[in-house]
Amino acid sequence: MNNKTFNHTLGREIRRVREEKGITQEELAARMNVNYQNISSYERGERCPSLFWMNRLYEALEIEPASFTKALYQKLNSPTLSHHITIINPVSDNPITENPIPDKPVSDNQVSTEEI
Repeated sequence: MNNKTFNHTLGREIRRVREEKGITQEELAARMNVNYQNISSYERGERCPSLFWMNRLYEALEIEPASFTKALYQKLNSPTLSHHITIINPVSDNPITENPIPDKPVSDNQVSTEEI
């Protein structure tokens, strides 16, 4: 997957959630304490927000990071996109090759994203 594909998919998801909540770019920018042009550039896929700004985005949109990430992951892995996403395990720095966000219930020895 290239950065352009990721940025555009992320931007579309940000826009979808913002519009679903009935919030304008200007309102979202005010909640995040940024210029509305930043929101516009994120939504167009021109820029990718840092983790700091993603956390501000979650707070401003009043959404759970896990649910947003799951929706984004599903879009990135949809049949219309032909690429592979690699997620690094923060404990061992090894790639996680299986789906890190299970759709099925997890066993007792696994952690569900809903519990995080």
